[in-house]
Amino acid sequence: MTNVATAPKYKINDQVNKKRNTGVFLKTESNRGTIIRIIEKFNKRDRICYYYEVKWPDGRRSEHAQHILVPAP
Repeated sequence: MTNVATAPKYKINDQVNKKRNTGVFLKTESNRGTIIRIIEKFNKRDRICYYYEVKWPDGRRSEHAQHILVPAP
């Protein structure tokens, strides 16, 4: 198997929303966050996974995996 280089889905200053699992379906949060940092972590198969530090409008910061975030409309 060959190693394929991956690229981050989002860039710094991109606007994103967070997905939320409500049990029956996925819903997106109403507030938009801004990506302020991209973090590369390795999974147990030594593949790069991208995580993002997001700053929310109320001043909070949080770290999320790439698959949890969606582009803000």
